[in-house]
Amino acid sequence: MVIANRDIQEPYLMDSESYMFGPYKIDSKEVFYSTRLSYATVNLRPVVPVKRFVDLTADETSDIWLMAQKVGQQLESYHKASSLTFTIQDGPHAGQTVPHVHIHILPRRSGDFEKNDEIYDAIDEKEKELKQKLDLDKERKDRTMEEMTEEADNYRKLFT
Repeated sequence: MVIANRDIQEPYLMDSESYMFGPYKIDSKEVFYSTRLSYATVNLRPVVPVKRFVDLTADETSDIWLMAQKVGQQLESYHKASSLTFTIQDGPHAGQTVPHVHIHILPRRSGDFEKNDEIYDAIDEKEKELKQKLDLDKERKDRTMEEMTEEADNYRKLFT
């Protein structure tokens, strides 16, 4: 699940059917919560130059984190988790693969890793594996629109 910042210079809502995520068009069926400045969407693949986090305005920064807090609270409950990990990769050397400010929210449970900080080792190891492959997307499988719509529909109910 991703919380994305809306680029006010190039509105996210292109029409009543889609949003923009960096250079990618996101179907509105994948979006389950939005504000004037941010929106929450399910991932096509779980794991246009656009602003980096350090370039956001105060309003955009506040909005994206308030949305992450609200969405995180609902997802923690929905997934019967006990904690959340929020991640931002700001820039290509930090692992940012979509040139767009976004926050990943990972619901966490006791014992999901033997030592809590091993999640960061697992993320780092996965990044190293991906960098060693010529085709970084070869191992990642797109989910169907039906799968993403069903997930977004379930999450949307948490905010009505």
